[in-house]
Amino acid sequence: MREIFRVVRHMGITAKYKGYYYVAEAVNMTIEQQGKPIRITKDIYPRLARKFKSTSVNVEHDIRTVVNVCWLTNRKMLEEIAGYPLRYKPTNSEFIDMLAYYVFQTGEEKRNIFTGYGSQVDFCGGSLQ
Repeated sequence: MREIFRVVRHMGITAKYKGYYYVAEAVNMTIEQQGKPIRITKDIYPRLARKFKSTSVNVEHDIRTVVNVCWLTNRKMLEEIAGYPLRYKPTNSEFIDMLAYYVFQTGEEKRNIFTGYGSQVDFCGGSLQ
């Protein structure tokens, strides 16, 4: 989780946004569910709402706020994380998928330095190509 929070903070999102915690937790859930489709409205939002004693609608709105802030204030880093130029603001699901892939891959690279092994991961259901 520390790496997830680090990446989110580098994008200009701080704990003053409720979505800061929701995004971090959603990215963590996505990494744990690697290889399975992201069902954000069926799985992620309800779990976050229960955990943080909120509603799915509020969770969705607060994550969308984070995406908007990143899009308006730090688009260059968002494109770096995506790995390609973004022509439009990512959806919540695309945003979470991009962050999950980025965090997982940077963690893999760090682990590979010590182990010498590589692995491929497929985050299904996201927008990464």
